[in-house]
Amino acid sequence: GYIFRFIWFVSGLKRPSKVPRLVAQKRIRWKQVAVLSRQLALITSLLIAVQSSLGIAVALLLLLPLPGLLKARAYTAAWASMLLVFYCALLLAEGYASPAQRTLMFALAALAAADFIALLLLVKVRASYARMAG
Repeated sequence: GYIFRFIWFVSGLKRPSKVPRLVAQKRIRWKQVAVLSRQLALITSLLIAVQSSLGIAVALLLLLPLPGLLKARAYTAAWASMLLVFYCALLLAEGYASPAQRTLMFALAALAAADFIALLLLVKVRASYARMAG
């Protein structure tokens, strides 16, 4: 924080104007909708694609962060993004290991990566608006 303030002070530029609270809430809401849609798409596609009981259990683990994501909690989005890194890695490994399911697993890995990016954007937007408000 101090370095940022010092750079703004030295440069002589005005501080960026604060975003109105309603605009911030709308932007956070859109990020939240993007996260939830990608999360539910990943869960349903994993349930459809993987027919084993272990695959279903792994897919159902993605239901754990949903209550926190519905409330747009940044902490939940942060640890859910760490969980998605493992999903992306496992899907890529499965895609390389089984040539018959390569396209499907790579598509699911791309969906997991898109969900990861959406979660990071939600955390970033929440943090930036919290800094502006406080």
